[in-house]
Amino acid sequence: MRVRSVWPARVALALVFLALNLASLMLWHQLKQDQQERVDERVSYEAHSLARQLESTLHTEVESLGRIARLWNSLGRLPRDSWEHEAELALADFPAYQSVQWVGADLQMRWLLPLLGNEAAVNFRLTPDHPNYPLAMQARVSGEQRFSNSFPLVQGGRGFILYTPLYLQDVQGRKQFDGFLQGVFRVEPLMDELLSQLDRGSFGVRLLENDQSLYSYEHPDTQPQMSREVELHLLNNDTFSLQLSPTATLLRNLDTPLPEVVLGSGLAISLLLVAALALALENARRAGAMQQANILLQEEADLREETERRLRDSSERLQLVLDLTDSSHDSLFIFDTSSREVLHMNQATYAGLGYRAEHFARLLRDNPEQLLPGFHTWLEEARTAQGDNQSRIFQRELCRRDGSRQPAEINTQLVQLGEREYLIAVSRDNSERLALEARLQRLSQLDGLTGLYNRRFFDQQLQSEWRRLRRIGAPLTLLMLDIDHFKAFNDSLGHLAGDDALRQVGEILQSSLQREGDVACRYGGEEFAMILANTAQDGGEHVARRVHDLVAELAIAHPASPVGRLTLSIGLAVAEPVGEEQPWDLVARSDRALYEAKHQGRNRTHVWNPDQTGNGKPRV
Repeated sequence: MRVRSVWPARVALALVFLALNLASLMLWHQLKQDQQERVDERVSYEAHSLARQLESTLHTEVESLGRIARLWNSLGRLPRDSWEHEAELALADFPAYQSVQWVGADLQMRWLLPLLGNEAAVNFRLTPDHPNYPLAMQARVSGEQRFSNSFPLVQGGRGFILYTPLYLQDVQGRKQFDGFLQGVFRVEPLMDELLSQLDRGSFGVRLLENDQSLYSYEHPDTQPQMSREVELHLLNNDTFSLQLSPTATLLRNLDTPLPEVVLGSGLAISLLLVAALALALENARRAGAMQQANILLQEEADLREETERRLRDSSERLQLVLDLTDSSHDSLFIFDTSSREVLHMNQATYAGLGYRAEHFARLLRDNPEQLLPGFHTWLEEARTAQGDNQSRIFQRELCRRDGSRQPAEINTQLVQLGEREYLIAVSRDNSERLALEARLQRLSQLDGLTGLYNRRFFDQQLQSEWRRLRRIGAPLTLLMLDIDHFKAFNDSLGHLAGDDALRQVGEILQSSLQREGDVACRYGGEEFAMILANTAQDGGEHVARRVHDLVAELAIAHPASPVGRLTLSIGLAVAEPVGEEQPWDLVARSDRALYEAKHQGRNRTHVWNPDQTGNGKPRV
C-alpha cells in the first residue's frame, strides 16, 4: 500500500520535469528561429539595397542622356563640339560607360566618344539582323527610351545599350526622326562600380538575365542555400534580377550563444525544481517511516545527506550558468508582465545603464516608463508581433541613470506558464551602428570634391520641395550655373588647379544661400545648381548677381578666357508648382536659359521667358 502511494507522486514529478524541459526546448527553438530570421532580414535588406542602388545609378544615367536629348529636340541638332562636351560630362560622371554614340536616321554610326577602345564600332550600322533592332524600332515609334538585353559588343565582351530617340522639327512643326543617342554599358565595369561599396567578405553576388548568369562574384565560403533574389526594374526591361548569397563568415558574426545559454539555464532550473520537490516528497515519506524503526531512521538520514549533496551540486551548476550570462555584453532580463517583478537579469542589464541591481528592478516594477519610454506600447507591440508571427526585434531607447538615453535593439519572447505571462528580453546597445548608418547616409549625399550636395540629392530635394511648395502655393526658383571655358582652363593650368577652382566656386555658392532650405549642388563636372525655395524671380536674380560679384572678387586667372579671369554663366527659371507641370520641366527651362547665356557671350545670367520664338530657344 505504501509503494502504491509513492509511485503516482513520482510519475507526477517526472511529468513536471518533462514539461519544464519541453518549455526550455521550445524557447531554445524559438530563439534559434529568431536568430535565423535576423540573418534572412540582413540578406534581404542588402539584396534590396543593392538592387535599388543599381536601379538608381542607371536611372541617373537615363536622365543624363535624356537631358542631352531634350536639348537636341528643342534646339535642333547640337553642334558636334556641344554634343561632345555633354557626352564627356556623362562619361566623366559614370565610369561604367563603354561609349556614348549618335547613330543617324539611316542607323549609321556618326559620332562616338571615346574613340580609344571603340575603334571597332566606328563604321557600325544597325541592321535588321541585329538582336537589338526590334527594340530600337520600338523606341523610334514610341519616342521613349529603351534599355536592351545583354548582347555581344563589337568592341568585345557583353554589354547593354540605352536607346534614346532624337527628333528634329520641320517648318510645319512636324517631328522628323534624327537617329538615336546611345549609351553603351559594359557588364563587368557596371557591376564592379556597383559593388565597390559592398562588404565583399560577407556576400557573393550574381547578376541574372532570364535566370542565366551574366556576372558573378563568388566568395570561397558562400552559402548558396541562403541566397536571396531580387527583381530589377531597369526602365522598360524586367528580365534582370540580382542574387545575393551570405558567406559563412557573415553567418558566424551574426551567430550568438544566447539560445544555448537559455536552454542550459532552463534545464538547470527544471532539474533544481524537480530535485526540490523530490526532496520534499522524500522528507514526508521518511517522517512516516520514523515510527517503524531506528534502522529505517538511519537509512533515511543517509538518504537525506546524499540528496542534499546532489542539491548543492545542482545549485553550483545553476550558479555557473548565471555567471556565464553575466559575462555577456548583451542585457538579459526576465520579468512577470503583470507585476513587473524581475525573475532574473544579468549584470550587463543594469550596470551598462549606471544602476544598481535593486534600483533597476524597482524602476521596472514601479515606474517602467522612466526606464524605458513607451514601455506599455512596446509590451503591446511585442504581444501583437508574437501573435501575428512577425519580427519581435524592436528599436527602443533606455534611460541611463544620468538622464541620457541609450539606443537599444531589443529581442523579445513572451512565455505563458499557467496564468502567468513572462517576458524574456535580450537588449543590445546599437548606437554605433545607428551612428554609422546616419554618417553613411550623409556621405552618400555629398560631392567629395566641393563638399556641396551631389546630383542624387539634387534630384530628391527638387522633387521634395516641388511637392511642399505645391501644397502652400509658393514659387520655386532654379539656377543652373556652368564655369565658362572650363576645359580650356584645365588644359592650360592643369587638373589640380581646376579642382581648386571648383572648390572655391562651391564655397561661394554655399555662402550665397540666404534662406534655410535653399541648397547648392554639384550637378556634374563644372556645372552646378541652386534650388531656392519660396523665392520669386527678383530673389533669384539677387542671388545670381551676388554669385557673379563674389566670383569676380576671387579674380582667378583664366588665360583662355576673353576677360582673363574665371567667370560663370547662369540660367534662371521660376515655376509655380501647380497644374500638370513637373519638376523636370523646370530643369529643362533652366538648361535652355543656361544655353542662351553661353551663346550670348557667357559671364552673364539669362532668365527663361515663357514667350518663345519659333525655333524653340528662349527669347530675351
